[in-house]
Amino acid sequence: MDQQELCAALSVLTNDYQQWIQEQRKRIGKSVKGFDGVASDAMDRCEEILRRLREGISVLSSDNDALESFRFANKAMASQRIRSIYSLRRRRGNNLDYETLNVPKNRSWRPFQLAFMLLSIPSLADPEHKDRTNQIEAYADLLWFPTGGGKTEAYLGVAAFTMAIRRRQGKLGELDADRGLSVIMRYTLRLLTLQQFQRASTLLCAMEVLRKANPDKWGNHPFTIGLWVGKKITPNTTEQSHEFIENEREEKRRNGSTPAQLTSCPWCGSEISPGRDIQVDRDIGRTLIFCGDKYGRCEFSRAKSPELGLPVLVVDDEIYRNPPSMLIATVDKFALMAWRGEIRTLFGYVSEECPRHGFIWPGSQCTGEHRKKGKYPSTTVKQVTKVRPPDLIIQDEFHLISGPLGTMVGLYETAVDSLSAWEYNGKKVMPKVIASTATVKKAEEQVTNVFMRQVSVFPPQGLDIGDNFFSVQRPKEQNPGRRYLGICSPGSSRPAVLIRVYVALLTAAQSLYNHFGQVADPYMTLVGYFNSLRELGGMRRLAEDDVQTRAYKVQMSDIERPGLSQRKLRNIEELTSRVSSRDIPKKLDQLEVEFKQTWNKGETQAIDIALATNMLSVGVDVNRLGLMIVNGQPKTTAEYIQSTSRVGRSFPGLVFTVLTWSRPRDLSHYETFEHYHSTFYKHVEAQSVTPFAPRALDRGLTGTMISIIRLINEELNHNEGAQKLDSTSNSKAKNVKEIISQRGWTIKDRSISERVDGMVKERIDSWVKESNEPGRKLGYESERKKGDLAPLLKRPGSLSWDKFTAPMSMREVEPGVQLIMDVDSLSEAPSWKMRKKDNDGRES
Repeated sequence: MDQQELCAALSVLTNDYQQWIQEQRKRIGKSVKGFDGVASDAMDRCEEILRRLREGISVLSSDNDALESFRFANKAMASQRIRSIYSLRRRRGNNLDYETLNVPKNRSWRPFQLAFMLLSIPSLADPEHKDRTNQIEAYADLLWFPTGGGKTEAYLGVAAFTMAIRRRQGKLGELDADRGLSVIMRYTLRLLTLQQFQRASTLLCAMEVLRKANPDKWGNHPFTIGLWVGKKITPNTTEQSHEFIENEREEKRRNGSTPAQLTSCPWCGSEISPGRDIQVDRDIGRTLIFCGDKYGRCEFSRAKSPELGLPVLVVDDEIYRNPPSMLIATVDKFALMAWRGEIRTLFGYVSEECPRHGFIWPGSQCTGEHRKKGKYPSTTVKQVTKVRPPDLIIQDEFHLISGPLGTMVGLYETAVDSLSAWEYNGKKVMPKVIASTATVKKAEEQVTNVFMRQVSVFPPQGLDIGDNFFSVQRPKEQNPGRRYLGICSPGSSRPAVLIRVYVALLTAAQSLYNHFGQVADPYMTLVGYFNSLRELGGMRRLAEDDVQTRAYKVQMSDIERPGLSQRKLRNIEELTSRVSSRDIPKKLDQLEVEFKQTWNKGETQAIDIALATNMLSVGVDVNRLGLMIVNGQPKTTAEYIQSTSRVGRSFPGLVFTVLTWSRPRDLSHYETFEHYHSTFYKHVEAQSVTPFAPRALDRGLTGTMISIIRLINEELNHNEGAQKLDSTSNSKAKNVKEIISQRGWTIKDRSISERVDGMVKERIDSWVKESNEPGRKLGYESERKKGDLAPLLKRPGSLSWDKFTAPMSMREVEPGVQLIMDVDSLSEAPSWKMRKKDNDGRES
């Protein structure tokens, strides 16, 4: 449809929303009494959202670049949805034709998803919009929607628009916008990060196919996605990646980092074999991942994409040399900004480029000067303009940004904001911020403390909890969701209860499967959720022994057990921090495998029991799961909601909460089970984030300060550049002091600003004193090849924490304590034996 028809179609949504708001206002003082002020405030928030939605439509009607980018994002998201379904079916062995899935229901927006995209368009299309230039009044949009409702697709659509509009706008403020990092998506848990990387990869494949079809409009640089996580998961260097692939080809199993983060092609579902389909080209410093389609029909197979393969980057050095369009990262990785000068390229701070390898940073091993080698011509270093920094930051599962972790993230966000800022028409442009969660309370305070922005919750609540226009709670009779069942057995031990509940559910599911076949598949994988590794470890032993034996012998006794059928448990797995990083993608794939009556030799079998900790509680989206047992009430209501929402996403779900009678808190939850579950969103706990608390500053101020100074200033970027801060009057030192203290004042008060001023000045003075120390060289850290460098920064745990200790992870806020057991003294311990009892049963 043309521009006018499109805007008219979108206006139907806003007109309906306006009519709904008017109807709700008429109820105030009539059917809604006694809360007129609160009700009016709620409707005012809805009116503000309506205004912003219409502003988005107005931009599409007047800005051709925004319109083209909106169309591009819609095409990419439609393709992403169909390809996701197609590749999943292919992985399950269903050879469907792509066109049979290309139907409207598989590629349609839900109203809230489309509306959320319209909300973001004005600030992304116009860098001078107040949401980008006036940080105090700017909105950070918080997408608050129940789990399984489609939040991921909503913000992926916004991300696609962001990457597209950047290409259409070209150079603004003399910054190169044809390449570089556009979108940062951050998570807190590696399992969540890996699964979202796999989902987002499909979108980038769709965008790359569209770009190739029209490079004149969308540029010659490919759309790519990068995975930036810990060194235990992905390689830091191309050499490490090469070593892994060589070991894989020689069938040498090796734990640790791996470039094989995709087990199948996100575009067509073909299996990716690391030894065969991953190629490391050390001449250009690239790890290429190809689709495993042996017929070469896939767009990303060796036959059709020999130079790029899949548009994914999984090696840190390769991400720094060629920053991707979208970066999937853990929040912990940003603690390395103070330690790794090369991270500056992610924020566009570049001046030189090697035509063979990519961007060059101060101290880089590549100089840009290379002789001809094989098919690669000789090269000389090329001068380049600064690249535009990221335009969009997405923080998924925002409720996890809390406590010590959230506090450190909020403090380091000072550096991220500063590094992402750029000048345009005399204004300071900041990135757009989006967060999403299904469980949040006191969001305004949390968003202010982390992002220093105003919060705009979408969708805003109306007068009824069950109706906000964009979503309506349906009666259970019309649309079954999850049913919760509490189990408490006074006088029985917890293991005994768990064994019997596990056996009953496993064998009952088998009975249903025997009678109804594949429709019972959602209940054939039992998810066991635990609050600690200790409890999970105990249940793992019981599952492999008692549960397995009882399930197999359930019909072998004289007692009649209707509704239960004999079951042989073949596959018991766990999803915990104990699982190797290289095995996580495989286990996620296994969860998607559907049950069959018989299995061929060597075939990947479905999981019977999946034992998990809070690693599973967020972001693991496996639609086929429908059955869960929760062992004890989780510590927070938010965790309980998130974890139990892993089941019942596409089919009715059944959750059994086994509560221990000897635990007062468990017993209390059992006694109020029905009321608690009918109102449990009300019980979600508020999160605490205090980035400028005194102890938080002790732990994170040094890392934040050095991140800003080191990454922005080229002469101070190299490791040996620490020596060059030789004066306390240095403008760079003054600038960082102003940045941090101003943020502290805005978030808290003037006293915080003064404290930060003093702490930064103290550190700068000490830094200058260290750099002026005669007879030695100062570096940010010592190097093996240069043993004469005195380190400025100290790693946590090596020595006592002082003002130049900088964490290498956001979680390193407290030193570890080593416990040593004196085994020799055990032999000297007094012996113990059971006391004898008399005939009455009393101890004698």
